Amino acid sequence: METSLAGRTALITGGGTGIGAAIAQGMAAQGANLVVNYSRSEKEATETVSKIIHRGGSAIAVRCDVSQSDQVQVMFGRATDEYGRVDILVNNAGQVFGKQSTANMPEDVWDKTIAVNLKGVFLCSRAAIAQLPDKVGRIINITSISAFSGKGGPAYGPSKAAVNALTRGMAYELGPRGITVNGIAPGIIDTRIHRDGTPRDQYAKLIELIPLGRDGKVDDLVGLAVLLASDAGSFISGDIIHVNGGMLMH
Repeated sequence: METSLAGRTALITGGGTGIGAAIAQGMAAQGANLVVNYSRSEKEATETVSKIIHRGGSAIAVRCDVSQSDQVQVMFGRATDEYGRVDILVNNAGQVFGKQSTANMPEDVWDKTIAVNLKGVFLCSRAAIAQLPDKVGRIINITSISAFSGKGGPAYGPSKAAVNALTRGMAYELGPRGITVNGIAPGIIDTRIHRDGTPRDQYAKLIELIPLGRDGKVDDLVGLAVLLASDAGSFISGDIIHVNGGMLMH
């Protein structure tokens, strides 16, 4: 099974921390050049790039708010200046801006959530499509179990459900070029968002809903992301693949 990414360039949005950083390092280990995007986590993105370079890889960090079209264009310009083109786009950047009920969520919070989690995927995908090579181009969107469970609140869950629909639409559109588009829908993953945003007793109750008996680790997503980005995943497209330890069965 050929999972080498040698000679290819991957751009990972939100690539400085958590899932994005793990995928960036995993793809670098397979030989890809990495463009590590960040918005606020400059220190962490720089550390991720340093780790990749220390292990013999090539990477740069680029600041960009993915919800801003002009910044997205500048980011892709940096990527092409450095590496010639982007072969793989991982739309990972996303935020949980609040867990209010529908009745209590401020309009600006809803707008910001949709802007980052959905519009950002659109803007980055649009920029990538112009340069993704036929046959080997890949788009991977990180969605969420919340898109299916109905427990993601009035903005986060719907934003991820819309990303699922966008994923399938782009897969249909880009299929004739041999470009694959897929989504990865994590469940409870041991990241800062989950650890800091959920009281420990509630977190423990969530773990009880997972048949495998543990939360996910960021490395649990890396192998799948590499597969989808590589030649080994060239006949997988339009799918939303769940990584949740069986939690969705509840």
